[in-house]
Amino acid sequence: MKKFVLFAAVGLMAISAQAQKTYTVTGTTTTDMTQVYLLDVANRFALIDSAKVVDGKFSMTGTQTENAILGLGFKDYVVQFINDGVPVQASLATYELKGSPQNEKLNAYERELNPIDQQLGDIMAQVRAGKVSREQMDSVGAVYMALSEKKDARVLEIIRDNSDNMIPAVFIDQNMAYSMSYEQLKEVCNPKNAYFNHPAMQQPKRMLANLEKRAPGKMFTDMTIPDMDGKEHKLSEWIGKGQYVMIDFWASWCGPCRQEMPNVVANYNKYHEKGFEIIGISFDQKADLWKKSAEQMQMKWPQLSDLGYWKSAAVEVYGISAIPASILFDGNGKIIATDLRGEKLGQKLQELYGF
Repeated sequence: MKKFVLFAAVGLMAISAQAQKTYTVTGTTTTDMTQVYLLDVANRFALIDSAKVVDGKFSMTGTQTENAILGLGFKDYVVQFINDGVPVQASLATYELKGSPQNEKLNAYERELNPIDQQLGDIMAQVRAGKVSREQMDSVGAVYMALSEKKDARVLEIIRDNSDNMIPAVFIDQNMAYSMSYEQLKEVCNPKNAYFNHPAMQQPKRMLANLEKRAPGKMFTDMTIPDMDGKEHKLSEWIGKGQYVMIDFWASWCGPCRQEMPNVVANYNKYHEKGFEIIGISFDQKADLWKKSAEQMQMKWPQLSDLGYWKSAAVEVYGISAIPASILFDGNGKIIATDLRGEKLGQKLQELYGF
């Protein structure tokens, strides 16, 4: 079950030129419900249809794009289904849905994952409410990461087990693509998969195209970018000169970047004397915040930025769509790893330097 915010201002969506399927939805609700909404999940939960609840029951019918990912909205959750033309029956009290084999399978997966989503949501709610002390933050964060990794692993299994239907489009569209490695994203974006041409795959395909620009085995692409004094530098001043070099893409406004930085600093301090170098490329807009943050976090390596935010030249050259991000190059300038965070960075450097 997926949390949603209803974008009522969007109104009823225009029917596209794509193939259409009739949806017929009936169901029962909890006793306190008076209205049920049908939402376009992939389009920011845009409102498609609604029905009044009478004696605990509702029904609606209409036409939408074939294989659109739709959701029955109630309170602040949706029960999702794929518009494959088979009538749907749903119990919004138990989150259960009956319909085509594909949709019943999808619903079973959602109910399986719901306890993990609830735990993740509870942790975030406690943090936002200030109920997690500074001393507890590391342990709570570790629990959150373990749950997230558990969910990601299960979702990847679901995607692999359903290459012959549309179910993966539901999960890949739910930000799953951002947690995938290059090899995993390449696997799920295989043109042989039945869901390959689903509209929800547009963003994952763009992300794969970006990752192709920094795929392991490729040689570095040179570019020119200013330092903190406004002096322009080429990446080739450092990369391809015989030592391991990592470009670290970050910004002062990026919380996860700041959270990861002590780990980066520790590894830099451990291996710099052995030749390891880092080049920081910031996606900041304001020079003072960029410089202040680099100093505060003791980032002693070269810092570069054109202060272009997401219009930075580095975005296009290396296909960066999210930060923190990193690229590790060998002594010849060949990419050997990407996005090494947490323990993975230390493990890779230990492998390379032998200690």
